[in-house]
Amino acid sequence: MKKTTASLLVAGGLALSMGAQAASVTESFSVGPLTTELTTATATGTFNQFDAALGTLSSITIDLAYESISTTSLENTAAQEQRFSWDSNLAWQFEVLAGSGNFEDADPTLLGTTGGFVTLASGATLDLGTTTDNGTLSLTISGGDLSSYIGAGTAGIGCNTFTTSTFSGGGGNVASNQSTQASCSGDITYNFDGVIAPVPEPASILLISAGLIGFVGFRAKKVS
Repeated sequence: MKKTTASLLVAGGLALSMGAQAASVTESFSVGPLTTELTTATATGTFNQFDAALGTLSSITIDLAYESISTTSLENTAAQEQRFSWDSNLAWQFEVLAGSGNFEDADPTLLGTTGGFVTLASGATLDLGTTTDNGTLSLTISGGDLSSYIGAGTAGIGCNTFTTSTFSGGGGNVASNQSTQASCSGDITYNFDGVIAPVPEPASILLISAGLIGFVGFRAKKVS
């Protein structure tokens, strides 16, 4: 009976160092800079799916960063001066190809503006310079079906841009010459519950030692 007790103590000591542990692993992607418009067909960032051997996937955090650089000039092509105002904005939309839907920036980027009404002489050009803008978005996916993110392949996020330019006045005689490039990148963090490998801790080692000492003492007494 004492020999059995010693064995149970050893097993119990090992069990104390095992259990579930929350952990995470991160995948990344980067796209661009590319000339706008960006579309899913031409600007998709790919990343590895979650390896199920690591544990049970509980949630996903997606952190996106994006940037645009735009240079604009306006030319009056009419035979007379024109009074007008002009604004251009760029909106972002990200398509999660693993089946979790789309999400977008609620605050479009201002690519260029005259800042109100201006008067431009016939044949004249107004240089609005270069505008650089950047931003971030974050999305957490938990619960539901995460199976599209699990496997040995890849998943993807499509980066899409939509540019809108608006003239007020000008009679259609003012031409805009606009060059815009955009880029996007992202970190995809898989949060999961894994299993800790059995590593003896101080309390476990003491318990194992006590079991071994008891077992040795039992054997010595039996021999004597």
